[in-house]
Amino acid sequence: MQSQFNQIDPVTLVRDFVRIPSLSGQEAKFAEHVEQQLQNFHWSVTRQPVAPNRWNLYATPENSDSPSLVFCTHLDTVAPHVEFAEDEEYLYGRGSCDAKGVMAAMIAAAFALAAEGYSGVGMLFTVGEEVDSAGAKAANELAPDSVRYTIVGEPTENRLVVGQKGIYIVDITTNGKAAHSAYPEYGDSAVTKLLDILERLRKTPLPEDPHLGKTTLNLSRLHGGAHHNVIPDSAGAGAMFRVSTSLRDVQEIVQKAVGSDGTVEVVNKCEPQSMVKVPGFEEDVVAFSTDIPYMTNWGKRVLFGPGSITDAHTLREKISKTGLREAVPRYIEIVRYLLSESGS
Repeated sequence: MQSQFNQIDPVTLVRDFVRIPSLSGQEAKFAEHVEQQLQNFHWSVTRQPVAPNRWNLYATPENSDSPSLVFCTHLDTVAPHVEFAEDEEYLYGRGSCDAKGVMAAMIAAAFALAAEGYSGVGMLFTVGEEVDSAGAKAANELAPDSVRYTIVGEPTENRLVVGQKGIYIVDITTNGKAAHSAYPEYGDSAVTKLLDILERLRKTPLPEDPHLGKTTLNLSRLHGGAHHNVIPDSAGAGAMFRVSTSLRDVQEIVQKAVGSDGTVEVVNKCEPQSMVKVPGFEEDVVAFSTDIPYMTNWGKRVLFGPGSITDAHTLREKISKTGLREAVPRYIEIVRYLLSESGS
């Protein structure tokens, strides 16, 4: 069995994984495949229900159901699905780096650790990270008391991430009064109100943090009006802030910009996060979000993985074979350090 574990190549796993689409909300087929792969190597796998036909996978070595440390990444990918391709240096396709490449490296590391006798290492693969972290939220209610550390996997270029920005996502809605556009004095334009709000948001300086940098704003999903010849009676926009200081700072900015001209619905929010440091690793901070804020019951969190976030979500998503293979011993190094620190 020792030699069998040592033959696990994450590159081979990625070739297999990327060929199976797993867009957010449609993870079932891929989850079944990963479950079967883990069971083939004699791991115990439990399905954690999240929604109809959606579940997380929680896996532990046979005869060990109380892990001290868990590897965690997500099963889902963004749309559209991109078919697998390969050249000498890279693996391409949807999920190759975000996060099926990460998952492959984690599985290879977990198998190697189990072969060494580390029975206290498990794996958790969640659904919905790309949308609302529904899987992580469900898993948080099922966390074993034994877990002291969770290594969360995202493409960080094999650098140890020690801080990530928070998020504040809102939908802003304005209402007005419809009228014939030839007689605007009889109407009240919801679009004009919305544009005024968005202009105030764009002109407001956003807070900065010396560690995480600037808070940023992305305006999206603009809509309003029905016809050119009708004063619009409704309009809306989405706004997403990558928060470097605190949610309170951004909430105050939004409230002031919207005032009495519209209403705000909070879609999702989380504070900036700090993660565990491990000696001997290059460190980084990131602007993207992860499942980490929603896994408060899974011990202290570490963020690390192969691949670059700048390749994720693109039509040329890719991961370096070298970086993928290098991640495996780095994961093992992190686990050995953390479990020795915790006395396990």
